[in-house]
Amino acid sequence: MLDLLLKNGTVCDGTATSPFTGDVAILGGKIAEIAPKIDAESAETLDVSGLVVAPGFIDMHSHSDSWFRVDGRCEAKIYQGVTTEIVGQCGGSPFPRSVSQMTDVRRATEAGKLSAYESYQAGSFQKLLKLRGDAPMSTNLVQMVGHNAIRRGVVGLSKRPAWEDEIKLSRFLLEENLQQGCWGLTLGLGYLPGMFADRNELEALAKTCYVWDVLLAVHMRDEGEKVFEALDEMIEIAKATGVRLEISHLKLGAKTVWGKAEQLYEKILRAREEGVAITADMYPYDACSTGLSSRLPSWVMAGGTGRAVERLSGGETREQVLEYFRERYPARADGDRLYIAGTGGRCPDIDCKTVGQLSEEWGMPVPEAMVETLIRTHCEDDAIIFNMDLRDVEYLLRQPDIAIGSDASCRPYDPSKSSDKPHPRTYGTFPRFLRLCREKGFANLETAVHRITQKPAENIGLPDRGVLKAGNVADVTVFDWNNVTDTATYDNPFQKPVGIPHVIMGGRFAIRDGAQTDLRLGDYIKKVVY
Repeated sequence: MLDLLLKNGTVCDGTATSPFTGDVAILGGKIAEIAPKIDAESAETLDVSGLVVAPGFIDMHSHSDSWFRVDGRCEAKIYQGVTTEIVGQCGGSPFPRSVSQMTDVRRATEAGKLSAYESYQAGSFQKLLKLRGDAPMSTNLVQMVGHNAIRRGVVGLSKRPAWEDEIKLSRFLLEENLQQGCWGLTLGLGYLPGMFADRNELEALAKTCYVWDVLLAVHMRDEGEKVFEALDEMIEIAKATGVRLEISHLKLGAKTVWGKAEQLYEKILRAREEGVAITADMYPYDACSTGLSSRLPSWVMAGGTGRAVERLSGGETREQVLEYFRERYPARADGDRLYIAGTGGRCPDIDCKTVGQLSEEWGMPVPEAMVETLIRTHCEDDAIIFNMDLRDVEYLLRQPDIAIGSDASCRPYDPSKSSDKPHPRTYGTFPRFLRLCREKGFANLETAVHRITQKPAENIGLPDRGVLKAGNVADVTVFDWNNVTDTATYDNPFQKPVGIPHVIMGGRFAIRDGAQTDLRLGDYIKKVVY
């Protein structure tokens, strides 16, 4: 007898082949059979006429590493139909930490200075799993190793190349965590301390990824004015090493490159023709979410945020930064593109205001207001930055081989559990993508589903998810193609999407009739190392 039989749905199996009306049978947590009609006894039968039956959505680029420690419901993702998230992105992962780093973490935790989210750090992936214990989570996590986490412990925050013995240690740490079940390495070349890594260090780590046949995902060194040069850098590294390369949150994030999405995408296609295994992901919004410090020249951040604040507070370096900002953000309109979503409670008078508004309040030009904001927040704010042109975003959304990633975490809907107002992509990425595909014709149903199921599974190398077929894990998202939509906005992101009534994980309901069940069905998916 079957455990569950989904009847009369529009089966869209994730492979981009044409959907058909049929039944999906589930037994023992796996897909047992898919056919136009299945006549079999089942413990439960659910008529899903008029609804799409698809593989559980896979978030190609997620920052949910630690948020389940705050709230195991993982509401932001599970209500979007996401069953699996690829985490450890942009060079950041909760491990590996050096002995001295972990000593500092323990002391700060014991003193009550770190939250459950912040204290979720460990010396290795294996130790992180032990630290997790039986803490509930509602989505599956596919863990990557963050290069910035490695470099911070091995090299520190200094603006210098890694020495050869440091590169050897970095490779050892990467291999150790790959052996423990991680799925690849991520680079955050726009952030500390990865921004200081040179070609020699990056190629050495990329070679390690090639040997282990794992993915190298990269937040590139520049996503704005020098995005083409940054893409060239990564393509050259991939050519030199043979590594499988993922360009994270592909975008053109500066006015000087707006309108050049086709040229950027063509560069990726040419690299493929030349033998580079290169893929990409994106989110369906024209604003990014990061710290205002990401707008600074990289040299300002050498030594960490404390040194950066010193440089911004006076003297020649402050004037150099002001000149840099005056060239790029001269007007009030430029300041209004920089929205401070939160400061972690440090500066409540700055929260939820644009730099343009702050410049008016403080009676100073926008560049000076940017510097003042960075000083007051100690370069540790959360900002939403409207740095893309919608036409570029829409061009890239039309490309059938670009996967979708939220670049966001699995937060709860309760605003009191967040210290800031997050980007609406946190709660709306996947239903928004489906809605835009439906309304604007960016992709037909089967291609849209493919880009959020099989495509990310193939990119990362997940063998038993992303496609509805017999023997695969029964992660299933059931949605209404005609009505699925996002409701999260920049003003009020804490809103659930509509049109996703059922989410099934391992054959059991995580979402039933639009409401989350009491089951917490998520776990770490460890890569099997042979």
